[in-house]
Amino acid sequence: MEAAIKTFRNRVNPTTFHLWFVVILGIGVFARVWEFGALPAGLNPDEASIGVEAYYLYKFGVDRYGLSYPVHLISWGSGQNALYAYLLMPFVALKGVNAFSVRLPMMLAGILSLFLIYIAGERLLGKRFGLLAMFLMAVSPWHVVNSRWAVESNIMPFVFLAAFAALTLSSQKNWWFVVSASLFALCLYAYGTAYVGVPVFLFLTLPVLIKTKRISFKKMWIGLVVFVLIAVPIGLFLAVNTFRWETLHLGSISIPRLPVEARYETMAAVFGENPFAAIAENTKTMFTVLWKQEDAFPWNFVEPFGYFYKYTLPLIIIGFLLTLPFKFIDKNKTERWLIFSWMAASITIGVLHPVNLTRINLIFTPILLCLALLIFELNKRFPQILPASVILLLFGFVLFNRAYHGEEYEKRASGIFNEGIIPAIEYATENGGSLICFTEQRYSLYIYVLLAQKYHPSDYVNELEWIAPEDPADPARTPRSLKQYRFRLDDCLSDPTAAYILTLKETLPISGIEFKEKKFSKFQVHLPK
Repeated sequence: MEAAIKTFRNRVNPTTFHLWFVVILGIGVFARVWEFGALPAGLNPDEASIGVEAYYLYKFGVDRYGLSYPVHLISWGSGQNALYAYLLMPFVALKGVNAFSVRLPMMLAGILSLFLIYIAGERLLGKRFGLLAMFLMAVSPWHVVNSRWAVESNIMPFVFLAAFAALTLSSQKNWWFVVSASLFALCLYAYGTAYVGVPVFLFLTLPVLIKTKRISFKKMWIGLVVFVLIAVPIGLFLAVNTFRWETLHLGSISIPRLPVEARYETMAAVFGENPFAAIAENTKTMFTVLWKQEDAFPWNFVEPFGYFYKYTLPLIIIGFLLTLPFKFIDKNKTERWLIFSWMAASITIGVLHPVNLTRINLIFTPILLCLALLIFELNKRFPQILPASVILLLFGFVLFNRAYHGEEYEKRASGIFNEGIIPAIEYATENGGSLICFTEQRYSLYIYVLLAQKYHPSDYVNELEWIAPEDPADPARTPRSLKQYRFRLDDCLSDPTAAYILTLKETLPISGIEFKEKKFSKFQVHLPK
């Protein structure tokens, strides 16, 4: 114990440093690969959607609506970020479309994030701080959950962290700032909240970096030009949908006009009738989510651990205050300001948008840096703080993994992630009659049909009839039919040969016909005898 304290108080012995690094990395990798692909069981509709898009882009060069290489996906109607689909293409080419391949890039990004946060932490406040930040990320419930399923927006914290790490490496003598600017621009394709977060962060940091001569004017302007060039297509996407232009085509690249109102418009306070009331409500919602460490979506967290072991917000706030340029802080003010700027950019997102744990996912990495900063400073004065914090967090980490891999969470997640729907579709297709009819108790099940059948868009896109085709309040449109598949049960009642895919507790909507049943986890296929 004394050796560990000495390591973190004084200098870092190379042998001890490598031991700590390997142990922390091993803890982080284990938590992210244990039962990977099988937990959560099944695929979330957003995961299935991004998997379908990646397959279509790889196989046909178009998205599921027939648009060639869109800069932003139409997806459910109100849009889906495109970057993860393009990152996913080589994995789909190698492994097909399944839970393992769809989630693999996210898991790899989670592991690479451990290296990146160490690099950033080491450049900010030294090796000891880098190791501590890496440890906090390794045991973070949010980051473990984030790394193990593939809603496309989960990639944004990784890309932003990569840009941040490159920024900490920047100097007047190298070109890391240009790399950083390129990665910040890619964030705009990763998640829509970056439209706010990235400009705010750059606005806060660039003047300070220039004033302290961390980067030169020449490198700054070159980096900003590269940023703008990469950002132009997504800027055109915003213009097309804000001003209601028609879809644009730049060679093989498509700038799609969404068929319903874009999500950045429906959620942003500045587009509402009463922006000040919306800002106040959004701020309240953000504080509630950060305090309770949970939201209305159980796939975002594991009870009762939240994003970082419940009710740690007061410690986070204290760590955040340590990033401010107070007079009593005479060292590393610029480095602390970088952490402050990341937090401030994330808070701005929460002020302008109604958030949940996904929409405010940019904030959780600087939260870890603020916690590391608090522990780092306290340990200078009270050397027992560090080992006590590590032991306490490891104990919580063990309990978290026990709950995450436990029967209760597995049972809950399998329902949320529609476990069994794809084999149910395949079985019903092989053995069913003229129509196959789906439960209305799950939304957007048509995406699993596309995933299972892999039609070319030209085979169905002109035949789609949407249940709510023009409803701007419905961001996830559902088709009434797709080939022989029906998504309103009433459309099947007149056909006595129709097969049904229903949830386990659901009763058949038709009587007088004898059926045989086969169970697929959370679903049951009913075939007429």
